[in-house]
Amino acid sequence: MSVHDTITDFLDFMRCEGVEPIDTGRFCQEITSGEVIRFDCVGEKRGRKNGWAKLYLDDRPAGAFGNWKLGINRRWSSGSTNELSADERRALRAEWEQKKAERDDLRRQAQMEAANDAAGMWSVASPADPKHPYLARKKIGAHDLRQQGETLLVPMYDDEGRLWNLQRIKPDGEKRFLFGGRVDGLFTIIGDFEDAAEAVIGEGWATMASVYKASHFPCIVAFNTSNLVKVARIWAQRRPDLEFIIFADDDEATAQKNLAERGVYKNPGIEAAEAAAVEIGARVAYPPRRAA
Repeated sequence: MSVHDTITDFLDFMRCEGVEPIDTGRFCQEITSGEVIRFDCVGEKRGRKNGWAKLYLDDRPAGAFGNWKLGINRRWSSGSTNELSADERRALRAEWEQKKAERDDLRRQAQMEAANDAAGMWSVASPADPKHPYLARKKIGAHDLRQQGETLLVPMYDDEGRLWNLQRIKPDGEKRFLFGGRVDGLFTIIGDFEDAAEAVIGEGWATMASVYKASHFPCIVAFNTSNLVKVARIWAQRRPDLEFIIFADDDEATAQKNLAERGVYKNPGIEAAEAAAVEIGARVAYPPRRAA
């Protein structure tokens, strides 16, 4: 049985159980990663991504899938697994690894193209206007940001100082990375480390600009929840002389939504900050809760 046949059987079983991806082509590409993927389901509005799935394409193909909104949670295994010969199992594994390698190559190519675009945009952009509507609304300075038209540009560097991506911030606060660009392990810095004994690591640029304004500690922006632990690990390894503080994003609205839709209280910002703090032995700073 080929990878294509396995994925087709998996999809057919999902459809029978009431979970069908809107974009089956993209689903088939992403499901080979072996990680949990999220997707929009037929019959629901795009962008909700209530569907989820994970598939193991090894000697014994098996997987799981569900729909958060509908409360569906199912497991699947290939009915013909035991009929595979040793040669067929090796061929299946080889095909899976080849597809994964091809997908990794495409991702690296997209990241390189985005890095080239980022360098070009950054080189011709002007220093950010301190009166930009977004900065004025947040009551923070422009620091080292640049500006292209009405869009603020936030540089995203790796630990060698290479620019890989840009976060673009519109006047209304809409934020976008360059399409296909790398995010993992990238960060930007607010302030400097001269004579610093402590540094703060957090998610959003505006949040960390506010932390810098209040504390004058150098601040490291990780951009999102999934990147927080990775960036914390990089800095703990490179600057063991510093004491680190992880500033948590309080995603209470998301937590309440999770509770209402899934019956589970899950605050991604708080959990990510606490995980990063445990990872590198740092303290956690929590934002004040707003009154209800």
